[in-house]
Amino acid sequence: MEDWAKEIIESIPGHQKPLSIGDTIKHKDGRTVRIVDGMYYGTHGVSNFWYFREVMPDGSLSENLEHGYGNQIR
Repeated sequence: MEDWAKEIIESIPGHQKPLSIGDTIKHKDGRTVRIVDGMYYGTHGVSNFWYFREVMPDGSLSENLEHGYGNQIR
């Protein structure tokens, strides 16, 4: 995706910082999850599709690989 297109998207009022691989965030359902794969920008536009695992109480990651779009996760 071209830089000029990214600049337009990121200038939209209310635009959230894109997620990144390695981010630990609160899932919409209250769980803490870590992003393990995916991308915000795709080749032809915004992808915002992510794979994540729940962070367990001991800090380890769940074996269960989940996925969803950014607006479905947070």
